[in-house]
Amino acid sequence: MTTSLSLPDLVVTRVDPPDEEAASVTLSSGFGEVVAFCFPCKLVAGSRVPNRLFPLDVLTLQSAYFDDWPAEERDLLGRDRLERHGHFEYRGTGEVIDAERGLVLVQGFLIDFGEVLAGARHVEFSVTRLDVDR
Repeated sequence: MTTSLSLPDLVVTRVDPPDEEAASVTLSSGFGEVVAFCFPCKLVAGSRVPNRLFPLDVLTLQSAYFDDWPAEERDLLGRDRLERHGHFEYRGTGEVIDAERGLVLVQGFLIDFGEVLAGARHVEFSVTRLDVDR
């Protein structure tokens, strides 16, 4: 697990509604897209933002598997996935980049959970919302 990260910025592809103080912002990592909450929001399509999203209300955050499970099962359960279930709600599985800082990488997005289970290499999660720090 790495403690220093150098990830490309995220690109804002859409702001809805535009010119509002709070908005839904569609972000692209180059590997996927998410809709995040932005407040206060001064972003416009084409803007670049640091690659770090913050979850609001983490519903689940657990290891995707145990270390003593067969390698093929760990490979299957540790696959990178991010699914949208509602306007802001997401579920997925990502790679733990830094457990102490709670950093998880999924489809090119760095999600800052604050902390994750020590020793976990991949985590499953569900969140009610992802926030962009702007």
